[in-house]
Amino acid sequence: LDLGNPKAALERTNLGISLLCEKGSFALKDVDCFYCLLGPGSNTGIRLGLTIPRTIYAFNPKIRIFGIPTMDLLCTMGDRAALSDRNGNLFYAEKKEGKVSYHRVDKKDVQSLAKDGAIVVEEKDDMAIDELAGYDLKKVNVLSLMIDKEKEFKDFSEDEESYLPEYIMKI
Repeated sequence: LDLGNPKAALERTNLGISLLCEKGSFALKDVDCFYCLLGPGSNTGIRLGLTIPRTIYAFNPKIRIFGIPTMDLLCTMGDRAALSDRNGNLFYAEKKEGKVSYHRVDKKDVQSLAKDGAIVVEEKDDMAIDELAGYDLKKVNVLSLMIDKEKEFKDFSEDEESYLPEYIMKI
């Protein structure tokens, strides 16, 4: 479902939800679980992705809410991952001994990253793919990965107060 410019997605949220329900032949009242990425990523996108289920949860506390930090999800497919911040800078993650850590890499410093081993990137993240030209990239579809790795998500249904995006915890 493409709602056009991601920066204007907030304005089209209701339309997007209606179209998704129509396309899937279901009503919003039939939705019993939400799976969300907790960042890093577009602040607007993450806030939007978290606000919708929290709002519905306020009216229907039977809805289950699940979340996972984006870099943790990407690192289920390899020990290194990257995603762009829309300005050509990257969030770069490494998994060591099962723990994922990440940091921001300025656009001017991207080529200083080690070239050993594949870096997992979202297949539609053209900016990250361009910035990492010359690197061994493993391109994944994040939506498919979310479905495949459903068990990796944390259930926040009983602890909605800790349901915060990753970027808020880093501030």
